[in-house]
Amino acid sequence: MGIEMPDIPDDILAKIVKLVADDRWWLLGPILKAGRRGRDLVYRDDVLKDACIYSLCSDPSDLFTFRNRETGIVMQGRYRPFFERCLKAGNKIVIYYEGLRVVAEEDGAATIACGIFSMCVGNEEMAVHFLEQFGIFHAPLGTERVRVWGEELVRELRPYRRITHTAYRKSFIYPMCKGILSPDCAKDCAVASAGYENFCNDCYLWWLSRKVCQMI
Repeated sequence: MGIEMPDIPDDILAKIVKLVADDRWWLLGPILKAGRRGRDLVYRDDVLKDACIYSLCSDPSDLFTFRNRETGIVMQGRYRPFFERCLKAGNKIVIYYEGLRVVAEEDGAATIACGIFSMCVGNEEMAVHFLEQFGIFHAPLGTERVRVWGEELVRELRPYRRITHTAYRKSFIYPMCKGILSPDCAKDCAVASAGYENFCNDCYLWWLSRKVCQMI
């Protein structure tokens, strides 16, 4: 049996829907499933503009488009359509997160930082996405130019370095896919460098990501 909307005037129901959206966006689900009347009320600009969607923005892979690491197919986050509706309505939370996405991909330091931070929290899809964008627009992966951006990131993080180094140890994941260099030579480089972190270009990104993970 489908969900039915209560038999009350639209103007009153619209106020109720807006109060629901202002509290928690995910409570709008049953209203959206109630048919055309429910969808029309939820998708009103005044409802979407003030909707509280902080929890929706907690996982970037739900909001943005990214390339599937196994198939290579460009996929859209499951909440991207709703996110875009909120963006068009002028929701300030959405404008902030969409602005971060656009700026991150335009700036090399921000792009590689997003990629490495995604590794730290175990979000492999977004790590691949940001690293691919970095490799295309800023510096080819596995080259000397990556070190320039990597060392800048380390310098920026050093004042905020944590005393403990275990916050993201369990969630850290290094993406193993086409286009992202594997750290096969990492141990050999560690032995050869004798503690001076003189790693080759192929495994530098792996060591950089591990170092950042320990710092935050």
